[in-house]
Amino acid sequence: MISRKSTNLKNVSISIAVVFYNNGIDSINKIIDNILGTTVYFTNVCLYLINNSPDNTKINDFMNLKKSQSNRISVLIPSKNKGFGSGNNLVLPMLTSEYHFIINPDVIIPDQNEIIKMINYLEKNSDIGLLSPLIKFPDGNIQHLLKKETTIFDMALRFIGLPFFKKRQKEFVCLPDGYSNIHRAENVPGSFMLFRTSVFKKINGFDEKFFLYMEDSDITKSVNNVSESIFFPDAFVYHEWQRQNRKSLKGILTMLRSASIYFNKWGWKLF
Repeated sequence: MISRKSTNLKNVSISIAVVFYNNGIDSINKIIDNILGTTVYFTNVCLYLINNSPDNTKINDFMNLKKSQSNRISVLIPSKNKGFGSGNNLVLPMLTSEYHFIINPDVIIPDQNEIIKMINYLEKNSDIGLLSPLIKFPDGNIQHLLKKETTIFDMALRFIGLPFFKKRQKEFVCLPDGYSNIHRAENVPGSFMLFRTSVFKKINGFDEKFFLYMEDSDITKSVNNVSESIFFPDAFVYHEWQRQNRKSLKGILTMLRSASIYFNKWGWKLF
């Protein structure tokens, strides 16, 4: 139930961006309905639907249909797919919200109270520019997506999947106890990110040199240069985690390119 302390949050303005790429219509409809349903408590909400597969007219038509059914929906269709970060950055000139969500299409928010808890925390902690909630698999198990600052060694261990340095690998994903308490975050997952909009705009959103992968690591560092990122396990969402970078040669090459861009930008930290 919504607590009395949270009733003053009703007029907080929020925006949400979801970037799609050749997703199925059923899955698109599912996330739209989920977001609209779990943000109904708030008076001022704008949901941006971004189609990064602009030639998919079926998706374009469906998004515009959903827009016609809700004054909370805006549709953005770029001329071409320039990547996840670029797609999300399309909203930058339009944002007037206090808080801005980046949500993957395969995320499900359990109920509106999870959103309320996140925003309530940011309302009480003005020094926080980025909040990352606990993320779970659909079966309820915790996804260990929270990471320490990326190094070449840690990335190689995870990417190659070698069964060595197990303690190091666990520490990199903040195990054993990094998922049980609120703490400053060095590297949060991009599947669900809640920004203070002023901070998101101050850093100019995502670095568009990243087409896919590591844009979440990069933007966490950018936020921490001007504000603070926080891991907030008092609220959670569900996520169907997919590791495309290990499923195809194209995904692997894209991942390696992103790693090169990241280390060129922030320094080649070996260990």
